[in-house]
Amino acid sequence: MKKTERINEKAEQPALNIFTWGNPSRGDDAIGPLLHQKIEQLIAEFSLDNIRLIEDFQLQPEHIFDISGDACIVFIDASYQGDSAFQISQVSAAQNIGYTSHALSPEALLSVYEKIQNRQAPPAFMLSVRGYSFALGAPLSKQAQENSNAACRFLTELLSCREPLQLLQDTLLIQEDKSHA
Repeated sequence: MKKTERINEKAEQPALNIFTWGNPSRGDDAIGPLLHQKIEQLIAEFSLDNIRLIEDFQLQPEHIFDISGDACIVFIDASYQGDSAFQISQVSAAQNIGYTSHALSPEALLSVYEKIQNRQAPPAFMLSVRGYSFALGAPLSKQAQENSNAACRFLTELLSCREPLQLLQDTLLIQEDKSHA
């Protein structure tokens, strides 16, 4: 992977939509809200006005109005699965979705976006951070904290690079190469 260039001028900052979700009272499900706080700090520290950051307990249909149509989307949540600290996967609008008045998957949200906005959703990726303990009242596990730190290092690079879409695509390709090795 080529090293990404750091942004020097605000005019060069590409826009990003970032959605985090999770329940802080359910152990490692707090990963999304934890990373949301860290991203907020990075936004403030580096005056990143190109980032639209949304946090909730779950994705809702009304979140389609939080999507800036020209900006790449990154969904961030804890995951029960995975062999590494975090995984990047590409997300596309689901062709056939069933949904209720709340709790959508990223694929379903993109599908609702396309139907309501009558346009193709922007490129979207899922950053899944490996969690281990999701019991009600459990604290964040030590391993989930370490995984969150690794994801935060990646997010710091993502938020400060000239081409976040390219970095996401490159990371996805590297992960795919490792899984086929």
